Amino acid sequence: MIEEEYRPEDKASIKKKYKVFQTLASMIRQRGYFEAHPVILVEDEPFELFEARYRTDTLPQKIVCFKRDDETEKLVIIFYTKQQALSHEDANKYIIEFTNRQVKRLVMIFPTDPFATKPQIVEKKARLFIDQVNSIQTYSFELFGEDDLVYDVTKHELVPQHIILNDKEKEQLQKKYGLVDNQLPRILQSDPIARFLGLHHGDVVKIIRKSETAGLYVTYRIAI
Repeated sequence: MIEEEYRPEDKASIKKKYKVFQTLASMIRQRGYFEAHPVILVEDEPFELFEARYRTDTLPQKIVCFKRDDETEKLVIIFYTKQQALSHEDANKYIIEFTNRQVKRLVMIFPTDPFATKPQIVEKKARLFIDQVNSIQTYSFELFGEDDLVYDVTKHELVPQHIILNDKEKEQLQKKYGLVDNQLPRILQSDPIARFLGLHHGDVVKIIRKSETAGLYVTYRIAI
């Protein structure tokens, strides 16, 4: 793309992609993943650098991330660019391909809302299949529209810090207070912060709030 072809609508499109990439960079960090080199998701990267890189280069269609405490586990981000709706057959192919490569989480980004019915972005049969995959909890198949990611929900001033507990930390918490899962306050998996963190049923988050009297106030919630 030469300079005179760089129209205002092109800049607006890249600006939106930049915001999406910034949110994804924050998301993988807070989930405990990282990118191997070359890094594509650069948190707090100046827009001018992102713009200069992607004015002529094609945006990536796939980004692979690795779990910090177990680098054999991967998270893959796919940007869905096909013109037709995601079918059950395609969804199944993605699952088979990535589970064979030790991918535990597949995050798929659509240009528009994947849960919209008009126009259909994800076929009903594919959505039911994805729900079944997520209910098993061995793997995770997450759907986001770009509009879901233009703003990082964790950076809102009214959203306290959420930290995912690992299995050992959850066990220590329950042992310390003599709790079982159904005694913990709940957070819905459909909650924006739960979707951002990719919480499974039974995952526990530590929530740190600022308090004028206590300084910091810590609570815990379990995903349902």
